Amino acid sequence: MKRRNTVQTRLTDFIEPTEGKKVNPPRERKTHPVAPKEHATLWEKQVHGPRNNWGVCNFDGTVVFAQIVRGRMHVHGREASCRWCEGPLEIRGDKVFCVGTCQRYQGEFSRDLDAYLRWEGAKSYTLRKEVADTEGLNLEPRDLEPISYAPNWSVLYEYMANQSPEADEAPQNTPRKSN
Repeated sequence: MKRRNTVQTRLTDFIEPTEGKKVNPPRERKTHPVAPKEHATLWEKQVHGPRNNWGVCNFDGTVVFAQIVRGRMHVHGREASCRWCEGPLEIRGDKVFCVGTCQRYQGEFSRDLDAYLRWEGAKSYTLRKEVADTEGLNLEPRDLEPISYAPNWSVLYEYMANQSPEADEAPQNTPRKSN
């Protein structure tokens, strides 16, 4: 049996000579101060203008504020249309129907803006309370009942406490009092 002589390579065998090259020192990075973030709000006011031009729609569990402009329903600033044929929508009593080619039932409609909370447009207690305060809605009776246990309040309160300058004033783990 023949034995091979293997030579182990060294790391220095792979290092390139730097004698002829100029080594550039690392450049210093200039930093600019960043302005603090603006105070984020949990809910932006949706209902602007006269309240009689507004209503609430429940489209298969999706609850939205709808504005009536020249007899047409607008949601999020755009005219609402049928999800199947994209035809215009019409309110008939407390129901919404397509008046396009399919003529299908779309969902429920209410001129009472409190229906947003009744139909659970906002699911969590924290968000329902914030929506009610911002939009001037009445909370549901279940939201007004005292809670017999000390719940672990929503992460939304922690977020608001970290974002708002009044963080020192609001007690932790308790809901805010409404006026």
